[in-house]
Amino acid sequence: MANSGDTRAIRGRLPVLRSALAVAATLGAVFLLCWSGAAIGWLSASHMYVAIFTVEPAGSVAALATGLCWSLAFGTLVGALLALAYNALSFLER
Repeated sequence: MANSGDTRAIRGRLPVLRSALAVAATLGAVFLLCWSGAAIGWLSASHMYVAIFTVEPAGSVAALATGLCWSLAFGTLVGALLALAYNALSFLER
């Protein structure tokens, strides 16, 4: 049961940092799954997701390192922008 005196987050607003980290973790996990599928060779479409974040060969360790870093950075940016846009449009809620 939630504490009614909890004031950590204003009702109806998304925390920007938490949203940024959540989307970064999600995109990082998706990248790891797609990279492992490309490295094993049994997911033929997974190399296309890996190619979004790196120009290295899809199953290589270099693709894992650079692609994971860019995937996490992109996820952080998207999560922060999503929360900022959501909070900016809160005036529409009536």
